[in-house]
Amino acid sequence: MTLHPEVARLSQTLEAMTALLKLHGNEEWAEQIERCRSNIARSDYYGVERLLRLYGGMGSLNDVVLQAAGSAPAEANSRFDALRSSAWEQAQALARHQSSVNDR
Repeated sequence: MTLHPEVARLSQTLEAMTALLKLHGNEEWAEQIERCRSNIARSDYYGVERLLRLYGGMGSLNDVVLQAAGSAPAEANSRFDALRSSAWEQAQALARHQSSVNDR
């Protein structure tokens, strides 16, 4: 099955986020992002809803800082921040699309 290009793009973004999280030993967040990616890659909208919920409140995805040997590597965190922002924007766009489809 071929995914819609925007769905495929979000899936790829989440895959990159998962890889960075795993590389820096953050298995818990990597697992949560991977669950969302898996749903999204099956065109299951629940993955988008779940992903968007990860961004809210204290201790959310917004608060994640990658660590390596007791410090926060600037380059890795900059890359992760860009991916995190991109994933939010992509998921929001899919949510708006889904809302417009539901309103019809």
